[in-house]
Amino acid sequence: MAKDPVKALDQLIQGLVPKVTKVVEKHSLLLWEHTVSRHLAGGTAADRLARRSGTLARSTRPLKVRVEGSKVVGGLAFGAEYAKVHIGPSGSTFTIRPRNKQFLAIPLPAARTAAGVPRGGPLDQIWGPTFISKGVIYGFSGGTRGSQNDKPIPLFVLKRSVVVPRRVDPEVHLLDWVKPQFLADLAKVAKVEG
Repeated sequence: MAKDPVKALDQLIQGLVPKVTKVVEKHSLLLWEHTVSRHLAGGTAADRLARRSGTLARSTRPLKVRVEGSKVVGGLAFGAEYAKVHIGPSGSTFTIRPRNKQFLAIPLPAARTAAGVPRGGPLDQIWGPTFISKGVIYGFSGGTRGSQNDKPIPLFVLKRSVVVPRRVDPEVHLLDWVKPQFLADLAKVAKVEG
């Protein structure tokens, strides 16, 4: 008696799902490793971000692979809220505006660590007395005003908005990188089953 074609197809699909799931898991992990080591590792360039606090790299994770109907879904998740500022189509930008203040206070070198992380905000007491002149917040070299040796130091520049270029394009820098080997591995799985 001839084999039922619908049953045979169902068995084929049932056999493929675990194998495709393994391929998606493997490439989700490879994509995560590549993204963190290449694009979030420091040295600001057209396709990479300087690492300051490391929060974006630490919050980036491969997705847990799941089966949704006839689809096997995996990939990568950027856990830091500010990822949308840096991750997006090539040539696009993201405009940052103050949420509840009139200006953004952009830290200048004296207000940042060597890695570029702000040492504090413009209202923090660590700066001692401050004053604003021509859109710049100044503090004093000794942390106090009064000594003739204390010189004003520019700490923050005030801006109404800042436009940030997006550096990591998910399609160009991530999907195009992972796609060739991913498709080759899927073809091997299909060939084994066929």
